[in-house]
Amino acid sequence: MAILTTSAKMNRITMFQRLRDPVHDLIEFADTPFERMIWSLLETPQFQRLRRIRQLGFSDFVFPGATHSRFSHSVGVFHTARILCSVLKEKLGGDFNPHRAEVAACAALIHDLGHGPFSHAFESALGEEGRHEEWTAKFITETSIADLMNGFRRGFSDEVAAIFTSESSPDIYSSIVSSQFDADRLDYMRRDRLMSGTQLGGIDFTWLTRNLEVRNIEIGSDDQQFAEVSTFVLGPKALWAGESYVLSLFHLYPAVYLHKTTRGAEKLFSELMQSIKGLIAEGRIDHAGLPANHPLVKYLREGSLEAYSQLDDTVIWGALAMLSQSADSSIAESANRLRFRNLYKAIDVRTGLGDGRLNSGEEIEQRVLRFKRLLSESFKADQSLVHRILIDRFERNPYKQRGYETPKGIERIHILENDKPIDLARVSNVVAALKPFHVFRLYIADEDGRAKQQVLDLMNEARR
Repeated sequence: MAILTTSAKMNRITMFQRLRDPVHDLIEFADTPFERMIWSLLETPQFQRLRRIRQLGFSDFVFPGATHSRFSHSVGVFHTARILCSVLKEKLGGDFNPHRAEVAACAALIHDLGHGPFSHAFESALGEEGRHEEWTAKFITETSIADLMNGFRRGFSDEVAAIFTSESSPDIYSSIVSSQFDADRLDYMRRDRLMSGTQLGGIDFTWLTRNLEVRNIEIGSDDQQFAEVSTFVLGPKALWAGESYVLSLFHLYPAVYLHKTTRGAEKLFSELMQSIKGLIAEGRIDHAGLPANHPLVKYLREGSLEAYSQLDDTVIWGALAMLSQSADSSIAESANRLRFRNLYKAIDVRTGLGDGRLNSGEEIEQRVLRFKRLLSESFKADQSLVHRILIDRFERNPYKQRGYETPKGIERIHILENDKPIDLARVSNVVAALKPFHVFRLYIADEDGRAKQQVLDLMNEARR
C-alpha cells in the first residue's frame, strides 16, 4: 500500500494519477486499491464542491493571492497524512496497524467535506446548525461516498466517520487527524502562508517530521490524570523547530486569520445571513430578493443535506446582485457592501482604551469591562445600534499550559528530555512566555458619524 511506503519505495510503485501542488510539488496516487478509492472520492460531486469554497473565506479582500480552495488544502492534508503514516510505520515497526492508517489517511482527506460557503464565516453566521464537522459526518455516511468507501472495505465509512464523531477511542492514528501535529495543521500553516504572501508563519516541516517520535502521555484535568494516550512528540533535536512551530501558528492568527478587514467582511456577511434567515422565518422571503428555489433559501428553510450540498461560494456571490435589490434596506446595503468591498471601518477598542500604548494588564481589563457594560446599556437604549455597530471579540491562547480536558483535546506539545516526554513550555522560555491575545473591535459605517461619536464618548468614559 503506497501510503505506508518511503519515497524511495514509492518510485517503484506504478502511479495511477498525479497532481501538481504549490506546497508539496508532485502529489502522486499509486495504483493500489486504497489509493484508487481515494482518487474516486476526489471525483465525487461532494468533493468537487470544495473547489468552489475558498480556504480563507474573505481573506482575498486583503491578500489577493489567498484564493486557494478547500479542495487543494484537502489533497495536501491527505499527502501530509501519508507522510505521517510513514513516520508511524518506521517508529512502530511490527506494531504498526495498516488498517488504522488507511482510516486516518482517508479521514484526513475528507475532514473538510462539510464546510459551507466562505468556510468558517458561514459557520459563525448561522451558529450550531452550520458546524462543518457534523455535515462532514453526514456526507460520509449518507451519500454515495459511503458506497465508495465500503466498496473498498466493508464498514470502512463508519470507521472514518467515527474519527469525527468521537465514537472511537483516541489512538496514535487519530493523532494524524487531530493533534498538535496533525496533517491538517501541517498543511494549512504552509499553504496559507504561501498563498497569502505573508512572510510570517514559516515552519521547518522536514525537520519537524523527521524528529517526530511516538510516546504515551498523560491526560487529565485540574492536574488529575485519568488516562494515557499515544501521540506524536518531538525528539530532543527539534527544540528550536518546535518553538518556531508554536510561534508561527501564533503569528498567522493576527496577521492573516484575524485581520481587521477580513473579520469586518465576515461580520457583514453574518449580518446578511441572519437578516435573510429572519425574513424566511417570518414567511417574507419575497422581501429578500431571492427566488423561493434559490439554494440558500432552500437550505435555510429545509436544513437538509441535499440543500446544503448545493451551497458554495459561487452561490453566494451570484446571489449578491439579487440581494442588492432587496426590499429590505439592511439586506440590500450589506449585499452591496460585500459585492464592492465597501466595508465598515474598524475601531480597535483595546488599543483605544489604552491610548495606543496600554493593551494588557489589570488596568486595561478594568477599562474593557467598563466599556462592555456601557456599550450594552447603549444598545438597550437604542436598538438600532445593534445593526449599526458590529462587534468582533476573539481570544486566542497560543499555547495552553494546563491539563487536557478530553482525550482528544491534546493542546500541549511534548519534547523528549532523557527519553521522557516533557511539556515544551517547561524547556522553552519562549513558549512559556506566550500570553493569550485578545481581539475587541467595533465595525461602523464610515458615514455613520453619530454611532462613531457615541463609541468614542463611551471609550472616554471607560478610561476615567
